[in-house]
Amino acid sequence: MKASRRRFLKTSAIAAGAVAMRPSVWALPSTKNASEAPLSLFGYSEVQLLEGALREQFDHNHDLFLHLDEDALLKPFRQRGGMAAPGPDMGGWYDNSDDFNAKDNFHGFVPGHSFGQYLSGLARAYAVTGSKATQEKVHRLVRAFGETVEPSGKFYAGYHLPAYTYDKTSCGLIDAHEFARCPDALDLHWRATQAVLPYLPEKALSRAEQNARPHKMVADAWDETYTLPENFFLAYQRSGNSRYRDLGIRFIEKEYFDPLAEGQNVLPGEHAYSHVNAFSSAMQSYRMLGDEKYLRAASNGLRMVQEQSYATGGWGPNEAFVEPGKGLLHASLGTTHNSFETPCGAYGHFKVTRYLLRVTRDSRYGDSMERVLYNTIAGATPILADGTSFYYSDYNNSARKVHHGDKWPCCSGTFPQLTADYGISSYYKGRDGVYVNLFIPSRVSWEQNNTRCTLTQSTDYPRANTTQFVFALPRPEGFTVFVRIPAWAGANTTVLVNGRRADAAIEPGRFLALRRTWKDGDRVELELEMPLRLEAVDDQNLDTVALMRGPVALFAVGDIPAHLTRKQLLEAGPVARSSDDWAAQSDSGLLVFRPFASIMSESYRLYQRVEG
Repeated sequence: MKASRRRFLKTSAIAAGAVAMRPSVWALPSTKNASEAPLSLFGYSEVQLLEGALREQFDHNHDLFLHLDEDALLKPFRQRGGMAAPGPDMGGWYDNSDDFNAKDNFHGFVPGHSFGQYLSGLARAYAVTGSKATQEKVHRLVRAFGETVEPSGKFYAGYHLPAYTYDKTSCGLIDAHEFARCPDALDLHWRATQAVLPYLPEKALSRAEQNARPHKMVADAWDETYTLPENFFLAYQRSGNSRYRDLGIRFIEKEYFDPLAEGQNVLPGEHAYSHVNAFSSAMQSYRMLGDEKYLRAASNGLRMVQEQSYATGGWGPNEAFVEPGKGLLHASLGTTHNSFETPCGAYGHFKVTRYLLRVTRDSRYGDSMERVLYNTIAGATPILADGTSFYYSDYNNSARKVHHGDKWPCCSGTFPQLTADYGISSYYKGRDGVYVNLFIPSRVSWEQNNTRCTLTQSTDYPRANTTQFVFALPRPEGFTVFVRIPAWAGANTTVLVNGRRADAAIEPGRFLALRRTWKDGDRVELELEMPLRLEAVDDQNLDTVALMRGPVALFAVGDIPAHLTRKQLLEAGPVARSSDDWAAQSDSGLLVFRPFASIMSESYRLYQRVEG
């Protein structure tokens, strides 16, 4: 288990292509000014999650990181800088230690690696909540971290993954400035950048290129320089310092993006999460440089990921992309329990789908986002106070939820960032209105033609197939509400406005445009038909299927019958109105199915073998 974080180097041919989402090449816009996407993000404070499981995840992560010992968080930096370093060790990956062994001991793997992500998560949480204590913690951590940063870059001497950790630090300082109003953060960002530059290569290096160069141990060839452009370009946008723009260009991995832009699948053998994360660098490259090649690279790349995804939307068994068309995703069901690197993978997936949705206004990016949301991260067990974390979703034929074996792994850093982003992933601003992307209990407020508008969404989705939106406005205002109609929605899907069927034609796989003069108290009700369907694990194994209801994969729990038919699975029904469980009648009795978020310690199975 401990060595599996990077085991993809040896197991890059373990799994392959699911048919869970197999879209055609999605249309790309012709954008004269790439920096101006048709859709923009709401501010973190403009969207509030209401009571529900996703709000509970956010609150848990916010509270946990708000109360982490600050001396412990800063200890690796102080130690490596030769400073007094009080406080306890964090443990796991986070400690400054010399006993790391890539084979079987990840203690001290990347000291202080996720400090920047914890800072980012707190800064975003402050922006969501306005918590003064959270803002003050961010400011204290930035000041104290600044005391450890010196031009010599002493911290990175002998460090395994300098780009990997700097990139997270970069994100944290950018967010501390942008969202927590930390006045020192941008100046410190440039100092931190100068400190790491002597330890970075002349350009982005693939894993193969790093392995080909001299290195002391295998971990030294695992760095992720190809993810750097996104934050370099963001730092340029925040600061105006053109040197960041130059650095962003320097680390664009053209050897990766160029073939992707031409439709060549160069994913097999690559580390999954970091290369999906690199798609966000492609999108920032598109935004900064205006070259549509980078937009094509991100769009094609994500499509290729979806073509080798499980029914859950998860991808990368043993953190590896694989060669499609060989039935290897099916093979992974019997060879690994490390099916999807969940918090990290979901975070990267949400980022690139936000970018692409904003540029293309294609609702299927929202479909992809919600599939990953409900079938992976919504079912992740909470991070414990000692750094015990959920890491992999398991899709093995004999699967269970377990914690990762090491404290404070990478997924402990992306989880608080991701949960803080739930709100900004749910709604988008258009020039003529608001786009509703995710169906979660929430409230969004914005100015439309100088009128303060508020939309409150109430729902028990996806357990229920309905959601309701209520408007609050001080005076009537004309604008459009665009509601995502998922591609899987059945023909009986309906939309009511103030109790009357909407005039606009409903087309699954597109946003439904509701244009009218909205008044205070107006109500929109969406009822989605959620027909059951079966999705094969890949084209080579069409009799190994997952049972799907709307965006949700239903996992079999308990004893699995030896014989099942498609008809039996498709006749499954809900066990009770108050339960998430479904049940199908097999020849040997009832087989119970459960969404991932409702699974606790019981064993489960995603894919079933069917006959007929």
